[in-house]
Amino acid sequence: MPQEYTSLSDQRLSALVREGDPQAFVELSARYIGLIRNKAALFCGPAVPEPEDLLQEGFLGLYAAALGYRDSGGSFGTYAGACIYNQMVSAVRRNATAGNRTLTEALPLAEAGDPPEWAMGPQDLVEMHEQFDSMWQRLELTPLERRVLDLYLSGCSRAEVQQRSGIRQKAFDNALYRIRSKLRRGRKEDKAP
Repeated sequence: MPQEYTSLSDQRLSALVREGDPQAFVELSARYIGLIRNKAALFCGPAVPEPEDLLQEGFLGLYAAALGYRDSGGSFGTYAGACIYNQMVSAVRRNATAGNRTLTEALPLAEAGDPPEWAMGPQDLVEMHEQFDSMWQRLELTPLERRVLDLYLSGCSRAEVQQRSGIRQKAFDNALYRIRSKLRRGRKEDKAP
């Protein structure tokens, strides 16, 4: 990570994320991984997604915070904490629906005595940071896909898309499908030996 990013304020990094700078988000992720882990630790029970999925939701919440933050006197950290928590709550609600009942009632594969997956040491954090940086670079989102991702993470409903951005719903849906495919492909590549 270049030194120039580590010396920037959260507000400036947020502005750089809005301008499309992936390195700025990598730096924000490194700063807020502890907050994301703490928020994820608040959730327990059968309706809660897997810890890895909950952490991903936390990163999506952080990205949404970076896109939506406007400096109006409140701190970025407080705003980010609320966005991260809200994203996780939404994931838990989605996971608790009847369609996911089979998954949520299944027994976990991990032993009861195993430490939680988000209990990482410094080396794990560095490795995760490098993997996250690599993933954003490999995604290679088109300008349309980046706009669609920004709209999606800012909470824009499908009905509002065309009014707010001029993007037709079909184009929005297709771009969102491509983004999800790229994310899945990136996860499979990261897990491959």
